[in-house]
Amino acid sequence: MSESITSSASESSLSSSCAPDDAIRIVQKKAKEEEQDVDHPLMPSVSTDSNVTDTTHSDDASAKFIVQRLKELYRNHVVDAEKQYHLHFNFSLPTDGEIKDSEFDAAPIVLLIGQYSTGKTTFLNHLLGEDFPGMHIGPEPTTDKFMALFHSGGDKDDDKSRSDANTIKHAGFRKKNNHKTDDENSSIKTAPSIVTDDIRASGRLVKGNTLTVTPNLPFSSLSQFGSAFLNHFVGSASTSPLLKRLTFIDTPGVLSGEKQRLNRTYDFGQVAKWFADRSDLILLLFDAHKLDISDEFKNVIDVIRHYNDDKIRCVLNKADCVTREQLVRVYGSLMWSMGKIFDSPEVVRVYTGSYWNGNLINDDFEKMFTKDEKLLVRELIDLPRCAAERKVNQMVNRIRLVKVHICILGTIRDMTPRFIGKKRSRQQILTELDVILDNVRVEFNLSKGDMPDAKEFAENLKKFHDFSVFPPINRPLIDSLDRLVEKDIPEIVSQAEIVSSDTQMSRVDSKIQQRSTGKGVVVEKEVTTALDKAKRADANALGVLFRIIIFLLLLAVSVEGVYYLSFGNPAYSLPELTSGYIELFDSAKHNPKVSEIRSQITSQIQSIASRAAKGTLPTKSEVSFKEKKDAPPLKKPSSDVKAEL
Repeated sequence: MSESITSSASESSLSSSCAPDDAIRIVQKKAKEEEQDVDHPLMPSVSTDSNVTDTTHSDDASAKFIVQRLKELYRNHVVDAEKQYHLHFNFSLPTDGEIKDSEFDAAPIVLLIGQYSTGKTTFLNHLLGEDFPGMHIGPEPTTDKFMALFHSGGDKDDDKSRSDANTIKHAGFRKKNNHKTDDENSSIKTAPSIVTDDIRASGRLVKGNTLTVTPNLPFSSLSQFGSAFLNHFVGSASTSPLLKRLTFIDTPGVLSGEKQRLNRTYDFGQVAKWFADRSDLILLLFDAHKLDISDEFKNVIDVIRHYNDDKIRCVLNKADCVTREQLVRVYGSLMWSMGKIFDSPEVVRVYTGSYWNGNLINDDFEKMFTKDEKLLVRELIDLPRCAAERKVNQMVNRIRLVKVHICILGTIRDMTPRFIGKKRSRQQILTELDVILDNVRVEFNLSKGDMPDAKEFAENLKKFHDFSVFPPINRPLIDSLDRLVEKDIPEIVSQAEIVSSDTQMSRVDSKIQQRSTGKGVVVEKEVTTALDKAKRADANALGVLFRIIIFLLLLAVSVEGVYYLSFGNPAYSLPELTSGYIELFDSAKHNPKVSEIRSQITSQIQSIASRAAKGTLPTKSEVSFKEKKDAPPLKKPSSDVKAEL
């Protein structure tokens, strides 16, 4: 198998010798597709840039609220307990030492670790879509320093929110085409060549000592490693929009043998652990050509694993340089090796692909590569939205560990005599530490998963010659830590949801106001007209309703007035009013004058009907106006009848 891999490597080297022409075609096609705004079908789906911006602003407001409250909670309740029990740099906490404010406010950090020439720097160049200061790519161990990639600032977020969202959406993807003909490429005359150094990069390099004293960067605690490390630590300030949301850490390749230990003047494993503890995602890069995991790389993985297992992902890079049979074997070998290192039934997530800007050499698994690249980019893009939740998780975990250490160290302090026999008591405590830990766990009802390893804890205790330096058990302090986990932090999370919803609503309102100016004036006029029509309709409806109410009131007053005039007293109820009017109608019905008028009207109607039947009625032309005027009127009812009615 090694021979086949070697032959594949030689083929890839031959293909890379003619890479400039292919790179020209790729760059030209990419520029043409970007002008046409053609999306890749497998790119991370984002509905609209405005939706991305609105979601980003609401998430930022919620995250800032959570981070601010966590800082206050840590400063007021936790850090004093850590200092009181000497936990900083003496015992195993998720992060050694005190958590600085800049570490709370820092953007999510992505750490890249791998052996030399596994494509870490090329991976970053491919993901960012541009060169960055300090970049150098080659087959030899080129990156000899820890490099932090962060945004250089200077761009206004409001002016470039749309382009930033689009860049983040398309991060890491290149349209690759392996089927172009010579006729299609004949028209290409000039194009930028592939540059493996930083001569095209825009930005600046910042030295390690300067990074430790920059207030808005989370690197101040690195001063504990001294100038031996800081001389091998640089910062690359770039203008890539993705760096506004993420910070990447490019590491030197892990060497084999004595070079890893003797040729470096600092502890590589401890520095990597410092970055791993503060990272949100750890990517272990492997080369499909040289999958052998050295003992030094295994030791580095073991060091950074503590409290960080959930952050680790594997990236099998340069997978297009081997055949499909070789890739299947390489993938299986990687999974087997990771299973032995992590010693866990759960399998580490592995992303397989070719993370560079060129074409695929073997495109048998192109769909799988593209899908894994999409999933990896989606996980990276989602990191800022989940940063606040991870900080909450880390804070809860730290508080639980601080409580466990307080219970253990307080118990050890109570077992230590004040004056005589301290040395013998110290030796006995170190010998029976596992029994002491079990007793403390039962007494304080602690979780077994939070208890430290007895051997590791004993090594940390050996740093202290006198255990009486630890304070005794502080019950009120333990209760306050429990209250933080059970009440205060859940309240912060619930309040952050309210802040997020309020921010999103305010963004919608501001967007409506912005659209009402400039191009949105017509829309505003239409909305105003519709509102005016609705107001007028409401006013008309109210007017009709008011008239109906007035009519009903007048009717009620008239009915009550007739009843009062007829009977001399008002009606105090509806039944009384009904019975009164029935009595009036009955009296009117039996009145002789009313009967006489009714008979006269009936007789006249009958006479007219009989004349109409005989055809003797006068026509319109025969009846003059004078005759109508002289015609006697109908007999009107007398005033007495009107009064009775």
